[in-house]
Amino acid sequence: MKTIYILLITILFSSTSIAQSPVVDIENKPSFRETVTNTYYKDINNFMNPFVGTWIYTNGNTSFKIVLVKETMQYTGEHYTDYITGEYQYSENGTEIANTLSNTDQYEVGINGNSLLKPEHRPICTDCPANERRVQVSIFDNISGLSGRFTLKLTTANGQPAIEGFIYGNAPVIVEGNPPAYTEMVIPTGTFTFIKQ
Repeated sequence: MKTIYILLITILFSSTSIAQSPVVDIENKPSFRETVTNTYYKDINNFMNPFVGTWIYTNGNTSFKIVLVKETMQYTGEHYTDYITGEYQYSENGTEIANTLSNTDQYEVGINGNSLLKPEHRPICTDCPANERRVQVSIFDNISGLSGRFTLKLTTANGQPAIEGFIYGNAPVIVEGNPPAYTEMVIPTGTFTFIKQ
């Protein structure tokens, strides 16, 4: 009887510890509604690592600075995941329009996400090698209260490491009789080339 009891405890402990934190490649992560509780969706191939750092786009007196960090094994309330988080500063004609660089609230970040895009994923990348991954994150405009998608692709510009960033906004919710203060983000949409600093 003692042997059976020890065997049952061993089997129960082994299955519990395995079930609590299986590691799955983040590329195989299902939609949020289908994720498995306590699973760790890990950037096994470190596709996110090259995006980490400070990057600046400049065009005359216009500048757009982004600072990106990779967070690992962060708990979402359902599962664990790796993701890119960051902040930004945008200036036009030498005047600062938006700045989240001093943000210390981990729940209200300016940039956040972890979608790894293959070349055939939208927006389609016809010149991406099959083994290259772009990262798609959300960008939050703290002035308008709106957000958009921000697709990041590694590239080079004038021999320097760079990111080609494509930003497009999400449409605001419009309630009849109560128009929103902003119908588009204050930060610009479009394609930008950010040079690594």
